Amino acid sequence: MPLYANRQKGLALITVLFIFALVSLLAVSMQKRQVMSMAQASATFNRTQAMLLAVSAEDVAKAFLKLDGKRDKDEGQEWDGAVELWNNPVTMELSGAEVFINIRDLQGLFNLNSLSPGDNADAARQRFERLLNNLSLPASASPTDIALQTKEWLDTDSSASNTYQNLTPSYSASGMAFSHPSELLLLEGVDRETYLLIEPYVTALPKTAALNINTTHEHILQAWDLKLTLEEAKTVVEKARAGSCGLKVRNDNIFQSTNDFWAHDNIKELVDPAKDKNKQWHQEDFDVYSQYFSVFIMIKINENSDSTQLILESIIKREKDDFIGVVYRDFSRKIEDITTRLKIINC
Repeated sequence: MPLYANRQKGLALITVLFIFALVSLLAVSMQKRQVMSMAQASATFNRTQAMLLAVSAEDVAKAFLKLDGKRDKDEGQEWDGAVELWNNPVTMELSGAEVFINIRDLQGLFNLNSLSPGDNADAARQRFERLLNNLSLPASASPTDIALQTKEWLDTDSSASNTYQNLTPSYSASGMAFSHPSELLLLEGVDRETYLLIEPYVTALPKTAALNINTTHEHILQAWDLKLTLEEAKTVVEKARAGSCGLKVRNDNIFQSTNDFWAHDNIKELVDPAKDKNKQWHQEDFDVYSQYFSVFIMIKINENSDSTQLILESIIKREKDDFIGVVYRDFSRKIEDITTRLKIINC
């Protein structure tokens, strides 16, 4: 056989082997892409399912709060307290997924927007400073400076913007109410470590939102007046926390009106107009009913070896006319936020 023919056969064999190798590589690549596409589709499906379940769980919480408000209204007992069932964490299953719901009352917290310009802004600044002194902040954080910076941040007539416009990057003070407590991180005196210690005790509600004395913390109540000691404040708030969760103990372990609060042994002398020379106490600043709640929802979907977890915080407003709606949703929360860190008043 001629040498040229042998060379042609060798070249044909090499070509066949090359094509076979190329086809094999393409097949492996297609298989990898198919596996990745299936994994992506599964993750997308699970994420979408988790989102839908979170909104469904949000509806469950809304219905729970609405029914609680309707029952209170029908029975002429319009008050909310820490011993009620809505304050108890709930775990359930929806469509094969584990669902965890935890509700906290935002009106039991210190309202940052109470420092907004107005007649009581300076008194609110002093209360915020006393609250910060109770929280064992890092040595680098000054309660006096943080409280003053917060007040000035909310005031369009302050010179706060001059400070922040000299920073890199520069920005201006808002001169308007907080929409979320995390805006404290914009203040010069608040770093992340400090903020994480403050966050469980503060909220950002309309300035007129009253403090619910049935769900507040002793640190927050004690900050109201320098003459109220921490032990006295603890005695007051524990009246609304005695007993266990459930309806049977509700009426006995609660302030049924602000008049009851005004008559408490540790409060009545402080609110006496003849002794309250600095006008620290105003009955309209307190309430026994709440409109604003934070609903934490965790969705966990386990499918074979894969696990999808989604956490949602929804701020819900409940009106006395039975209207209930979502103010905003936050999908950036962490597992420790929902389980231990932020809820300081438990059932």
